[in-house]
Amino acid sequence: MRRLLVVSTVYVDPANRGKLRALAAQGLDVTVAVPQRWREPALGRILVTPWERQNGVEVFPIPTSNIGDELECRFGRRELLSLLHDKHPDLIQIEAEPDAALAVQVSKAAKKLRIPVVVFAWDGASRPGAFARWRRRRVLRRLVGALAGSDAARARLLSERPDLPVAVVPQLGVAVPTQPEHLPHEGLAVGHVGRLVAHKGVDTLLQALALNREAPWHLTVVGDGPERERLERLATDLRLAARIRWRGALPPDELSGVWSALDVLVVGPEGVTTRSEQSGHALAEAMAHEVAVVVTETGVLPETVDTAGVVIPPGDVAQLAEVLRRLGDPAVRLPLVQAARARALRLFSDEAVAERMLVFLNEVLAEPRGMAPGSTHSNDHLTQEPA
Repeated sequence: MRRLLVVSTVYVDPANRGKLRALAAQGLDVTVAVPQRWREPALGRILVTPWERQNGVEVFPIPTSNIGDELECRFGRRELLSLLHDKHPDLIQIEAEPDAALAVQVSKAAKKLRIPVVVFAWDGASRPGAFARWRRRRVLRRLVGALAGSDAARARLLSERPDLPVAVVPQLGVAVPTQPEHLPHEGLAVGHVGRLVAHKGVDTLLQALALNREAPWHLTVVGDGPERERLERLATDLRLAARIRWRGALPPDELSGVWSALDVLVVGPEGVTTRSEQSGHALAEAMAHEVAVVVTETGVLPETVDTAGVVIPPGDVAQLAEVLRRLGDPAVRLPLVQAARARALRLFSDEAVAERMLVFLNEVLAEPRGMAPGSTHSNDHLTQEPA
């Protein structure tokens, strides 16, 4: 494979393009098609993407309908077809769920031009409605392979099309600093990063910290959402308000500055469903910056941290309080942060993600056309952690 076209809304933000630059460094001609204008839900801002070519990656903006709607946005038909004809890539990677309108549109256009297609999917649960199921079936029939963001997403894809080659690889890599820096501070610096919505476990975290009232800790909360006002009231009721800093939602390029101020990141959602916590990207970033991580047994979180973090049951205030008491000792944190950084380097760095993805894509393209895609020998090893 020499020419790769990636289609995604996530790369409107330049901070998310590390994996693409790592692919280009492997000798690929990488083009990424993104919406020309996109509404970012968390921050409520409109991002406008210009055409550019940097570090071997060409960013190609396309007029898009339904901006900000991951499920229903579509590219301008004429502009999409012009791009496909001009580039005629060896492979197209659509980073959208198979039931998204963008996946339907791009896979249909690619089929007419005989361009192989893979998707990246991360939803391990079923969306309601016959129309969504019809969309998924239509797209899945057109694929030569798929990348999955979690074991649950992989299992769902294989249940829908058992002969499909599927590898579990993160969607985005992280920039791993050469030498993580930590700002000096007293006590234990605890953090929570994520939308402030119901069942994210911030209540449990506040209650656990209240049990550790005598310990020297402080909390930084990054994120916003409908629960923020209620959570601030809860912090006041628990007499914790003076020890908490509410940062609000931050863009990705500013989040990197948060890690140097933290000792521990707690991600403790309580709504345990197969769709919960489909991405472990913030966890991977924290691990790369030598921040100890504590997560609940929800979604992709346990498989992201494995033994390089602490995994606890959802909603267990007493156990979380005990874990935070232990992690207040730097000697207890040290082996965890060392294991976390090593795991991030091995699995979640931009270079590691790009390499794992490229191995899979080349293997899919090398599959003999006479064979059914997804012969069992072709990709089983790719779902495992590299040694």
